[in-house]
Amino acid sequence: MALPSYSCVCCCHSEDETLTHLFIHCNFAQLCWASIGLMVGLDDPFTTFENLKLLLGVPFFMDIIIIMSWCIWMQRNDFIFRGIQPSQDQCYRHFQKEFSLVILRAKPSLKESMSIWLEAHV
Repeated sequence: MALPSYSCVCCCHSEDETLTHLFIHCNFAQLCWASIGLMVGLDDPFTTFENLKLLLGVPFFMDIIIIMSWCIWMQRNDFIFRGIQPSQDQCYRHFQKEFSLVILRAKPSLKESMSIWLEAHV
């Protein structure tokens, strides 16, 4: 399948859209992570996610990583398929909504700590 371009649509650097770029190295992705108090840099994905695990220090760290990655992905798709410009604020609001839904399905032992974490980042 030939695509007209392989460049990342979320930034203006004309970088190839690799998974590492889209979710970690892209300036847009870094702003999205920063919106929930997490800093990512130019490390490889394994180092980045291990650092996020340590920074978060909560048993539900993987939920946070997956949901933010999903929200970044949806911002990208909204631009490609619907022409909606990627927005850090919209990504943040989407993250809050999705994380709230995860809390509803969480183990009872985690619900309170997840709610406290989300309130601290609202």
